[in-house]
Amino acid sequence: MQCPECGESAADDRLMYCEQCGAKMPARPASAAPRAGGRSTRPSRPMSEPAYASELMDEEEEARQGRAPASRVTTGRAAKAPPPPVVEEDDSYTGPRWLKDVPGHSQSVVGVGVVTFCLALSILPFFPNVGVLGTLLTLVGGVALVARELRRSGEAPGWVDHVPSVLLRPEVAAAYTLLLLALAVGLLGFNLLLLLWVAGALLVVVDQYKQVIEGPDGMGRHFDVRSLLGFPRVLALAGVAVCLIALFLPWGTMMADGSPVPDNVPVPGSVRGAPPELRVIPSNRPSDDSLYQTGGVVRRSGWDLPVSELPELALLAVLVLAALRPETERPAFARWVPVGAVSVSLLWALVSVRLAVGPFAFLFGLGAVGFYAVRHALGRDEPGEQLPPEEDEPYDPDQDLETERDPG
Repeated sequence: MQCPECGESAADDRLMYCEQCGAKMPARPASAAPRAGGRSTRPSRPMSEPAYASELMDEEEEARQGRAPASRVTTGRAAKAPPPPVVEEDDSYTGPRWLKDVPGHSQSVVGVGVVTFCLALSILPFFPNVGVLGTLLTLVGGVALVARELRRSGEAPGWVDHVPSVLLRPEVAAAYTLLLLALAVGLLGFNLLLLLWVAGALLVVVDQYKQVIEGPDGMGRHFDVRSLLGFPRVLALAGVAVCLIALFLPWGTMMADGSPVPDNVPVPGSVRGAPPELRVIPSNRPSDDSLYQTGGVVRRSGWDLPVSELPELALLAVLVLAALRPETERPAFARWVPVGAVSVSLLWALVSVRLAVGPFAFLFGLGAVGFYAVRHALGRDEPGEQLPPEEDEPYDPDQDLETERDPG
């Protein structure tokens, strides 16, 4: 319908007056039927805008028919989107809450992450490190342990399938646990890295002890630690302890930056290669002048030598083999492993030997370990190789009668 005064078309033919000028609208034809449902096709407006009379009429008609009025609250003339469906959380996990978001819900994965963070910190010059060999073994063992934990929990990603199955054995997990404890010995001192390393190592040790060592089917049934207190294994235990202590003793001197001491370093009070009348007068050099900051000569311990973790791991492997029970199956070459470990440690010590306390103490302890290694290679350390005690022959009465008879 169209207003006869202003010519504005009405949105609803039921309106009796024009919404623009207020003039009376012509009568609605009788043939015009109401639209289905009585709803207006005019788009609704926000509540901040005035409502048209047609919308009020639609709401009144819907209220008479028992239906709820259509909402006029829209955003940008568009219907409001339905709320997103609520995702229910998975409550199947019943372990500790701090492991809920950890991959595999494994405590060992957290420990490996802390140890890896320590390896990253060891790159900085003011932090100690575990050496190139120790870093490589820690990274390989950490990847193998994480892959094992993810596969055990059933959440293994695709890269776990590329890890060799030999690295997923429980023996590798146990060896990695001992490796973390062994490398912590070389980090002893007052430093933050030691605390972080020990924290990560303890997380792995506690978790893996429950999985691969504790229990009737664990690896603990193959070892008898108390056997290390018997002869001659106690010599190997004492020798390894002396060797580890010797690594903390002085092994020579070096420059403050880690480089070897050059031959032309002046000795206090004299100069090498100079006439005896040429003397060096000691003087205090200013520490705030960069021209005089040469670093100086400092003493170095066995841990400062290259690949110092090699003899440590080799000697600890001797103790692990010595703690094996006699009935445990082992390969034939295992009897020569202690001899090889002692030989590798001896070569390392001879390359770095100096006239100092550390090398002589190391060689003394290595001699005790070598004594046990030779006995182990000859088979004199195995209880099964020892001869049983001779038993008395049973009493035979006929033998006494024969001895009493006179041959004459």
